Amino acid sequence: MIKLDLNEITKATGGRANGPLPEGNIESMITDSRLAADGAVFIALKGERADGHSFVKGLEGRILAAVVEREVDASVPQIVVPSTFRAVGDIGSYIREKSGVTVIGITGSVGKTSVKELTASVISQKYNTLKTEKNHNNELGLPMTLFRLTEEHEAAVLEMGISYFGEMTRLSAVARPDMAVFTNIENVHTENLIDRDGVLRAKTELVANMRGTLGGVLILNGEDDKLLNYAVPEGRRAVYYGFDRRFFAHADGIVPHGIESTDFILHLGEEAIPVCLPASGKHMVLNSLAAAAAGHEMGLELPEIKRGLESFVPVEGRMTKLSFNGASVINDCYNASPTSMAASLNVLAGASGRKLALLGDMLELGERTEELHRGIGRLCAELGLDMLLTVGGLAGHIASAAREYGLENVREVSKEEAARILKDELKPGDTLLVKASRGMALETVIKAVTGDR
Repeated sequence: MIKLDLNEITKATGGRANGPLPEGNIESMITDSRLAADGAVFIALKGERADGHSFVKGLEGRILAAVVEREVDASVPQIVVPSTFRAVGDIGSYIREKSGVTVIGITGSVGKTSVKELTASVISQKYNTLKTEKNHNNELGLPMTLFRLTEEHEAAVLEMGISYFGEMTRLSAVARPDMAVFTNIENVHTENLIDRDGVLRAKTELVANMRGTLGGVLILNGEDDKLLNYAVPEGRRAVYYGFDRRFFAHADGIVPHGIESTDFILHLGEEAIPVCLPASGKHMVLNSLAAAAAGHEMGLELPEIKRGLESFVPVEGRMTKLSFNGASVINDCYNASPTSMAASLNVLAGASGRKLALLGDMLELGERTEELHRGIGRLCAELGLDMLLTVGGLAGHIASAAREYGLENVREVSKEEAARILKDELKPGDTLLVKASRGMALETVIKAVTGDR
């Protein structure tokens, strides 16, 4: 952590101490009592299953202090605040400002995690860079990411995910990005955000809370009509990326190499350089352009940007590949939307050998749920998959549409049935794509088929 003491925590949260506070630097901020250690400050969050206040008494002599909403009868120094949940954001915001790092916020409907990883890989070629880990991209996870900032960090690449109006306003008030990268505006979380116009409005709440450094630059996907036509507010400037040469960051000469890698020529203005990206699909080239544009704005030279892109390592569950009995299995279970599922299916279509897919429900799509699932089924038929298995009631629409459009080998199954079928069906040279929304937990099928690999 950066240097921080309990008086600063009290000030940042608007809290009050229940007595004299120990001096010295805080070593860590925790919300899990099992992580108690010397110098730690425990924030007692109230959750659906447990109330952190009930663990404070057991931390006597093990932590520096606790942040609570009500005083606990325990010999632990306590800072009493109106809301411990809000205190997490208040502390994260204070740390962000005190650190002085350059913050790059990554948002959009699809591809946030891949763009975050690519951008961090690029930026880290020149700057000591912190990045969001796992799915810590919400109102709790983002400030907890900021808790990990140290004196050595120079930049932070923060993924910012939302589902409701107003969330991005609160998130961005904590992160205060110097730069914002927008991936796309798609039909995701439309149960709450209504339609793509609503998604755009919710995502761009971020812009009002940006800092003026770097000119408040927005990195916008020019291939997305909503972002291309977004009215950039006064005091902000836009840099566009896409496949059209009119965009500052663009690509041509794209040559896919199965499911392993993609070659392309990266153009940044008048400069160009060849890149061998260790990822598949045109959508990953587009994601790379976003990262490259961000790197350019941070002052990186083209060879540094190339090195960062070619050093990219995908997150587990995001088009990660493993082998089973000579077959290739693509684990893309981290999440799913119509756009990302279509992109993954197109990558599968470029594989050699038989092409199999296990697809599950895409959640939070609102009124267009059936229509969007059926669109994926039609695509499966058009791509001529050799086998399609679906899991879940919503994914049944994928199966029915695939059959209607001529795909013959289609089955609606349970996760247990899918594992049994795939163990028997997968042969050397096959490629299997497994994808669904996070809530479907289809990675359990992969484990059942391949073992804990």
